[in-house]
Amino acid sequence: MSLKSMTGFGRAEEIRDTWSLRVEIKSVNHRFLEIVAKLPRRYQALEERVRRAVREKFLRGRFDIYVQLVGSPPAAQSLSFNETLARQYVEGLRYLKVALGLSGEVETRDLLRMREVFQALEAEEDLETLWNELAPALNQALDQLANMRREEGTFLERVIREQLSKLEGLLKKIEEKREEAFLMAKERLEERIKKLLSDKELDPLRLHQEVVILADRTDFTEELDRLKSHLKQFLKTLEEPGPHGRKLDFLVQEMFREINTLSNKAANAEISQLAVEVKCSLEKIREQLQNIE
Repeated sequence: MSLKSMTGFGRAEEIRDTWSLRVEIKSVNHRFLEIVAKLPRRYQALEERVRRAVREKFLRGRFDIYVQLVGSPPAAQSLSFNETLARQYVEGLRYLKVALGLSGEVETRDLLRMREVFQALEAEEDLETLWNELAPALNQALDQLANMRREEGTFLERVIREQLSKLEGLLKKIEEKREEAFLMAKERLEERIKKLLSDKELDPLRLHQEVVILADRTDFTEELDRLKSHLKQFLKTLEEPGPHGRKLDFLVQEMFREINTLSNKAANAEISQLAVEVKCSLEKIREQLQNIE
């Protein structure tokens, strides 16, 4: 089995001494690949990396990614000092000492009390450091999401195969009734011609010409052959690796088109009823395919 659903959910946490990180990812069906990421300010510079991580694992679906940071990772810090201002403070203190007759000397601890001279600054975090904080929980959530999509895809494929098996049986019944449907149409044609000619003798050549026209209008052999071919291609695609949603949806559309034409040509109540059942199965398959990657 190779089908994957586009519906899934993944959650993971990264817990450290002073902080924790939670990543939640939800995916739903979408014609293309759409990614919406809501990141704390600390990790906003990593948004493109987050998107790339999703693109590496998935091809279709809408992905909503939520990252919640509780606490604060220890920030890298650097010490800054203003030497010009420190000199001015020292010179000012020495002047006051002389001017006011104060005792004592100016010492380093005096400068440490002056916040403007020394400042502890938070250094800008390196992107690799930030990615190493976020990546473990992100990848774990993505793997969990991928597993859920695979499990859901397995279930959907089982449902689809049940309908495909039913389709095979219905097409076989239609094929068995093909000759009977033609003969009934031929008899109806002969009756109409007889009524039109009333008591006149029926011209065999004219009848043959009308039957040829009837055969062309009511022969649904090509439509039935194409239906069986599309069904065979559908089953073959299920066994191949890779995303199949769009291709399978196209094949279902083609089968709808062929069964409609076949039903119109047959003009037979039993075949029309079988065609309705074929359409019901195709509709059920199409519903499941809306959620297949």
